[in-house]
Order: sequence, then structure tokens, then C-alpha cells
Amino acid sequence: MALSTHFQAIASGNIVRLDTLEIDRGYPVMYARRLTTQYGPTILLTLQKGEGEENVKVYMSKRYAENFTDVDNEDINNSVKQYTLIFTGKQGSSFVLNLEL
Repeated sequence: MALSTHFQAIASGNIVRLDTLEIDRGYPVMYARRLTTQYGPTILLTLQKGEGEENVKVYMSKRYAENFTDVDNEDINNSVKQYTLIFTGKQGSSFVLNLEL
């Protein structure tokens, strides 16, 4: 992917709640960024919705964010590994996610 295309893809997109994602649909992870919010450390993922659709960004909950290493983020950001995030629903107040390679 050309630098300008990649830059535009990760710079655009609205932040949405995980439960607004379509259930059982795979969203390719375009970019991962570690940051600290008022609630503590987290990962902000940029997800590709589809052709012609604007990308979306989601904050990962703490239990998922703790599993992302800096190497994982670099692999995602440098397209070494291409993951797909799948929201499979909620159990109580918890989001159930899969991250597939």
C-alpha cells in the first residue's frame, strides 16, 4: 500500500463503540496504537469497514488491550501480520471478540 493511501486510511474514521460493529463480520485491522486514556492504558484499532466506506476506530477494553505488545502493534502497522477483528456479541456487559490472523 502506498504511503499516502496508508496514511489516509489510518487518519480517517470515527471512533465507535464495539457493540456498533456487525456481529460475526470480520474487520481487517489497519493500524494499532497504544495510548493512555482517563481510564488507563488501551489500544486504539483502526478497522477497515469495506470498499468505499470510511474506516472506524475502536478502543479495546483493558482485558484485550493487555495482550497487545509493542511488537504486535509494529507488525500490524507495518503490514507484517494482517489480523481481522470479529465482534461476536456481548455476554452480560462484556464484549466478546476474536482476533484472527
